[in-house]
Amino acid sequence: MNTEPNRPEPAITDDDLKGFLLPRIQTPELDLESRGHQVADLAKQIGVPLLPWQEHVITQAAKVRPNGKWAHKTNGVLVARQNGKTHLLRMRILAGLFLWDEKLIIATAQNRDIALETFRLVADTIEDNGFLADQVKFIRKANGQEEITTKSGNRYKIVAPNSGARGMSADLVIIDEAREMVNTDAYAALVYTTMARPKSQIWLTSNAGDAFSTVLNRTREQAYKAISAPGSDETIGWWEYSAPEGVKTDDRDAWRYSNPALGYTIDVEGIKARLKDPESIFRTEVLCQWVETLQNPFPEGAWANCLDKDITLPDGRAQYLAIDVSPDRRHAALVGATRVGDEIIVGLIQTWESDSSVDDLKIASAVSNWARKFNSQCVGFDRYTASGIAARLSAAGIPTQDLSGSTFYQACDELLSAMSSGRLKHTGQEVLTAHIYACARKSGADGGWRIVRKDSSGYVTAAVALAMVVHFAARPSQVAGIFAV
Repeated sequence: MNTEPNRPEPAITDDDLKGFLLPRIQTPELDLESRGHQVADLAKQIGVPLLPWQEHVITQAAKVRPNGKWAHKTNGVLVARQNGKTHLLRMRILAGLFLWDEKLIIATAQNRDIALETFRLVADTIEDNGFLADQVKFIRKANGQEEITTKSGNRYKIVAPNSGARGMSADLVIIDEAREMVNTDAYAALVYTTMARPKSQIWLTSNAGDAFSTVLNRTREQAYKAISAPGSDETIGWWEYSAPEGVKTDDRDAWRYSNPALGYTIDVEGIKARLKDPESIFRTEVLCQWVETLQNPFPEGAWANCLDKDITLPDGRAQYLAIDVSPDRRHAALVGATRVGDEIIVGLIQTWESDSSVDDLKIASAVSNWARKFNSQCVGFDRYTASGIAARLSAAGIPTQDLSGSTFYQACDELLSAMSSGRLKHTGQEVLTAHIYACARKSGADGGWRIVRKDSSGYVTAAVALAMVVHFAARPSQVAGIFAV
């Protein structure tokens, strides 16, 4: 494949730098009619014209075969942060609602806040443009019920990435920040909503992933194979704005490959400022490169310095509990914590493992017993992996709280702070220690970070649950206020 289609000839100054129009790696262009110009015209009507790179991508992704079906069933767009993929998605959604009569559009992201950002942008655009608002029946913004319905019956709604789309038939499925999706079952549930819709499309957008980006990596591999053998699979479209491997971080051409909005909405000085960031973060976020080396997020010796083999939970209580289930559902761990003065005493309470899938019912029963024994205030969980357990706990009268998404990013920071300061205390349990050392640091879209597995051979469920209980213990008055009865 041609990976450097637009290498510049003469040297130019920083003030003249503009991002490349064409992706460094892209699906061969098909000689077919495109509806992309309709999207470009709509963008001008609402006063936010497409950038050149956005117009190029939508032109290629909206190619139509003579039978009326989209030429590319699956579309992947890979581009560095802040280049305008959210606007591109906004326009694709608006086109589906108002131009192409798509009856159901569903959108998701592993971090719900990301899907909400696009939803709010679409809703605001409709409300600010009378010719669109006149075509809308209602816009529902209630938490967990976000939906836009037109007078012609077309709908756009946000769904959970795990099972929120089951039972639906969608004309358009959008998966934003696909790098975060590690659950192939969740992806399959979303994709299969388009099976009964012959003119449907799937869009995945993201910046560079890592070794744990299961869905994105698989899609990228399929796209690369199709690009290497033109004509072999035209159902997948791929547009990757990324810097070539081996370039230096200050290579101006590298910036142009991965930032097609450079010189339009992105300023050179902004990229220069990011050169001070750790190299792995800069390469992922700015150069849109895969960085395979993941480092443990905790300072060397910090966990060992928190060891106190003689410490015990006062009165045998664990004020806070948290349950975590691994994405492959083979492992689960329950961790407890108690706040004593400024110290947070933690311990691993129970673990579960299975060759296929752990049993939610058995886990919920055990956690319920522990919560009552410890008179715990709350049980933390991640709704993407443990929502079934949490539902059973709530039905049994056990207070629970979802700590997924941005809250978990905060929890990871709080764990790091407690560990680095020595406020965290543990007895050196073997499994908990192993999970701490198996952790890697994964950067998020908003500059935060979270715990992930360093490699496929280890599990970090106990470490994830530990971060959750530390989050509770770091603000005990708030937790007590939320769950006081």
